[in-house]
Amino acid sequence: MALHAPRPRRAEGPAAPAAGLPPWLRHALRTACHLLLDAAAVALAYRAAFWLRFQWPAFVGLVPLSGSPVDWRLYRGLLDAAVPIWLVLLYLNRLYTAPWMSASDRFLQILKSSALGTLTTLVAAFLYARLAYSRLMLAGVFPLSVAFLSVSQALTLWIDDWLARHEAARPVLLVGGGPVAEVLRERIQARHPGAGVRELGDLPAPAELGRLLDAGGYYEMILLRAGGARERVLAAAEACDARGVGFRLVPDLLEIRMGEILMDPHLGLPAYRIKHASLTRANFAAKRAFDLAFSSLLLLATAPAWLLICLWVKLDSPGPILFAQDRYGFRGRVFKAFKFRTMVADAETRIASVKGLNDQAGAFFKAKSDPRVTRAGKVLRRFSLDEFPQFLNVLLGDMSVVGPRPLALTTGEVEALERDFGETAKKRANLLPGITGLWQVSGRSDVSSEQRFALDLYYIEHWSLGLDLEIILKTPYVMVFGKGAY
Repeated sequence: MALHAPRPRRAEGPAAPAAGLPPWLRHALRTACHLLLDAAAVALAYRAAFWLRFQWPAFVGLVPLSGSPVDWRLYRGLLDAAVPIWLVLLYLNRLYTAPWMSASDRFLQILKSSALGTLTTLVAAFLYARLAYSRLMLAGVFPLSVAFLSVSQALTLWIDDWLARHEAARPVLLVGGGPVAEVLRERIQARHPGAGVRELGDLPAPAELGRLLDAGGYYEMILLRAGGARERVLAAAEACDARGVGFRLVPDLLEIRMGEILMDPHLGLPAYRIKHASLTRANFAAKRAFDLAFSSLLLLATAPAWLLICLWVKLDSPGPILFAQDRYGFRGRVFKAFKFRTMVADAETRIASVKGLNDQAGAFFKAKSDPRVTRAGKVLRRFSLDEFPQFLNVLLGDMSVVGPRPLALTTGEVEALERDFGETAKKRANLLPGITGLWQVSGRSDVSSEQRFALDLYYIEHWSLGLDLEIILKTPYVMVFGKGAY
């Protein structure tokens, strides 16, 4: 979504590709490394699980063996079927076809593949050889495979990173500019460090474009904002085709609603439709079930810490332990959001006096040197511990573990968002507000108002349980080491 005017960039000439590995060879070597190292990781997981179950004295003493000693050769034959199945599962979970996925996404896919691989082996062993294999040993493969596959995947990506520095990547011509061009440029340069990217603001005339393609040695041309005459766009495509240069066209609609566009085949022709930015009933139910399970377990596990924080807040300054504030929730419904009190008791009545201290340009209010914050509050805010009582809001159905932050009624944030972003601002209310979210793990309060809004919309448009889990896994690190908490 275009939220601000792009910075003008100087059109740079394409860098001549250095002699080195052709891209197809880099891809083939990366795939070969994946197959070999992952196969070794899976086999090692089975061998380690066998040793732990049958040969490690401490575990054998804890869970004694029944019957005669087991020979590894029995399980060695199992690998002939198990390893190929695991490799297929890794492939189906995109671990070989999406080398540039994030580390957290990769780990989630490894978890999923390991769980499916372990379950498949257990089911097959039960159906075809009920007494031949130890189910405890086969179940023990799961945690070991997660660890070993994480190492093998990391090693393959390290090798691929080395190969990328020796890749003979050809330059790309990017025509059109704008926020989409910035995203494409970053992705191209991240995936192919040796590839030059030349950017042009407008599509040149056919003759000029032909001379440019002849001189540049481009791999492909990507056209954005194709608002000119169709004949000119078709001529550009023909010019690229005649010179063996790839041609891609990104529709203008992506500039406006990037992330919300879906291909729609129902008309029998290439068409796009706008994705509805709210959860289906099934997805809402799945997210709600996860929220209830996660919040219940976390509240039980952290109960002692709650008692210590309550005592600290009470002794540090006069006033209640919990602070309840009216916030906008799902579909604009107002609810009471709970937090450990981090400010003086009359902070709400003094908000007008600190408006000038706002460090956020735009709709959101946040002050680094807010005089209303107590001594205990500074520490609780620094590590986001003041948010823990909001897990009660999750149990009550007012909030979710992950989602856009609930906006307060008294700070004017909702009005400012609607003023800055119009009707689109209302899309934030299409999900239950969350305790943590995408912008919280992307810089917390150091993220600008526009960036926060863009990240909130991205989360709404791309929601999945995997994305929720990724954000949850990143949150503890951000709480301890992240910047932007005040």
